[in-house]
Order: sequence, then structure tokens, then C-alpha cells
Amino acid sequence: MGLTWMADAGVPVHHLRKIAGHGSLTTTQRYLHPDRQSVTDAAVLLTKRLRSPQCERLHAV
Repeated sequence: MGLTWMADAGVPVHHLRKIAGHGSLTTTQRYLHPDRQSVTDAAVLLTKRLRSPQCERLHAV
């Protein structure tokens, strides 16, 4: 079972760092390569959040 598979399954990256035995989160992130569907899903979630009524009150600074 690879790190990317576990990340795609929802395992938090800081847990993956410990599982892999890395001293740095940056090292772990080098091994994570999200698939196209994961990136698309993240974009959909972000779009929904930005279009929600709660975000109408947010302003860019």
C-alpha cells in the first residue's frame, strides 16, 4: 500500500509522515502525486464552499 493510495483514502498527511518514517513533512509530500480525479474533486468542493452563503461575507484582502 503506497503513500498516495493512503492519502487518496483520506489518511492525513502528518500521519503519513510518521508511517513513512520521514523527519520532514516536505519529504512526505514529494511522494504524493494526486490523481486527476482527486484534483477535480477538490476543485468541486472548493467551488461549493466559495458559492455558499457563509462565503458571501468573506472579502479578499
